[in-house]
Amino acid sequence: MTPHLAWILATRLLPESSKVFDAGLRIAVIVALAFLAQRLLFALVARLERLVVRAGPGGPPSESRARTVGGILRSLCTVSVAGFALIHVFVALGVDIRPLLAGAGIVGVALGFGAQTVVRDVIAGVFILAENQFGVGDLIEVGGRAATVESITVRSTRLRDFNGYVHFVPNGEMKIVTNRSRGWNRLAVDIVVPADQDLERALEVCRKVVGIMNADPLWKERLLDPIELWGVEAQGGNEVSLRMVVRAEPGPDVPEAARELRRRAHRALSEAGLRISTLPPVPGAGTWNPPGAPPTRHV
Repeated sequence: MTPHLAWILATRLLPESSKVFDAGLRIAVIVALAFLAQRLLFALVARLERLVVRAGPGGPPSESRARTVGGILRSLCTVSVAGFALIHVFVALGVDIRPLLAGAGIVGVALGFGAQTVVRDVIAGVFILAENQFGVGDLIEVGGRAATVESITVRSTRLRDFNGYVHFVPNGEMKIVTNRSRGWNRLAVDIVVPADQDLERALEVCRKVVGIMNADPLWKERLLDPIELWGVEAQGGNEVSLRMVVRAEPGPDVPEAARELRRRAHRALSEAGLRISTLPPVPGAGTWNPPGAPPTRHV
């Protein structure tokens, strides 16, 4: 190839120096603006994280929730800013991006159909974290099974049940979640006595047991309200059910107080010469078993 021919090809294939300088300057401005936009969005996300911590109950659960939400928003901001910057870079270089956008749209539709379950789980996880539906350490009920939350991510939640089994539940599968760790818990303690026993005497014995336990300072400080004797709850066949109610903050206080109340009622009724029937299982009893929970105190 002669030098003259090489010069002609170079001038035709390579852009003019002025155009190269102009394109480079535009790309530099685009990158700088993209960087500034990312920093600004990151500052807004950091402010949102502080708002999430202040709006929550505080402590490590609120901070963990804020970090998770912040990480999701930062990734979304980075992808969005990088995408817009890349499109403008192609425009600055004189590349027709319409075929690229059409191809990206087709690929996006294909990926959307294939990953719709993952997208559903991620969106559900974002709402769980944003609305603070439950946190690490909470006792929740999903699908009729109670378990303690060990960790939460944007895609799934790890639960540990009373038997120690670990369950990994996709966030999109949690349709109805019952949180037993918010506000207060109440538990009914039913004492079943045969119908041929002196019902008034059984009620009087239970009333004394309730009064003594309400006056006990060890239990009084652990309960939100005094224990109540509601009276005859049910009667069928040859048995009568007497109901007492315990209310306390979420945690081990309610089930432990209920166990102690049953023990005292059983002993008092036996000492009074009254027979009691086999106690039915109480729904929800014994499901709270967080690490480091204080042991039951008997007096």
